[in-house]
Amino acid sequence: MGIGKGHKAGGIRDDAPDLEFSYLRYGKHNLHRIGVWEQRKPAKPCASYWLIFIHGGAWRDPRNKPTDFAPSIRHLMTAGNLPDEVRGFISIDYRLSPYQEEFPQCIDQMPSAEQRTAQHPDHLHDVRSAMEFLNQRYDLGDKYILIGHSAGAMLAFQLLMSNAQWQMPFLTPLPKPAAIIGISGIYDLVNLNRRYDGNYAGFISNAFGGDKDVWVDASPAQYRNSFAQPLLPHGTPLWLAISPDDGLLDLAETAAMAEKLTADGFQPTVVSDLHGEHDFVWQDGAQIATLVRRVLAELRLK
Repeated sequence: MGIGKGHKAGGIRDDAPDLEFSYLRYGKHNLHRIGVWEQRKPAKPCASYWLIFIHGGAWRDPRNKPTDFAPSIRHLMTAGNLPDEVRGFISIDYRLSPYQEEFPQCIDQMPSAEQRTAQHPDHLHDVRSAMEFLNQRYDLGDKYILIGHSAGAMLAFQLLMSNAQWQMPFLTPLPKPAAIIGISGIYDLVNLNRRYDGNYAGFISNAFGGDKDVWVDASPAQYRNSFAQPLLPHGTPLWLAISPDDGLLDLAETAAMAEKLTADGFQPTVVSDLHGEHDFVWQDGAQIATLVRRVLAELRLK
């Protein structure tokens, strides 16, 4: 069902009046919601790709919401210059882990639909459920581009990893994405924490528990199998972007994922010259919009 309709509700406001925004529900929790921006006018015949965004926030920050995608959408809509191939925009929310230091909750006094108590693989289960819902509603096929920021980038690649690995109850495989864009992504939990002298153990354990074997199993850069067929055909555009100004993640994190994809036979495009701090990239949105345009240009050549 849809709620919150109206383009102003989606954070786009009057600079993009051609979009209609609504929230869709895919589960019972308050965060089981999907933001959808659809064109008010009939889409052009060549408009086929849904741009699907997964926000970050270290799996725990309630300030990150589906509307994190809005700045990027605004830039893509600037001056009516939306690429012809874009059918619409989607942003997935999911249950969060506790963040008691900054956003405490009295769990025993709250309804379950408001609690932030998720632990891996709950976040992934939610995103997978949302994707299944979207595929049934919009018949996505392979006409979608996954865009993930930070933890959302990990979730984007985890969607391709084995359901059996985490005993997830999905029997029908998802259609393969046309492309994936990982931005300021987390891909290798153990080595990320090691490079930051153990200072990331808190938020990682908060979301994944304290067993480092679980951290390894959850990390796309450490995926023991291949991301190649049947998961993804070779030639799928896989873009990894990072800013050298990022104070939370280093270039080595993106390099680890690029190395894994290269070992699996892909030719990932690494963009290491974004500018701005970790959250600036999505808060401003211009650089994400540029990445999307570049990926669409690559898809035109296929």
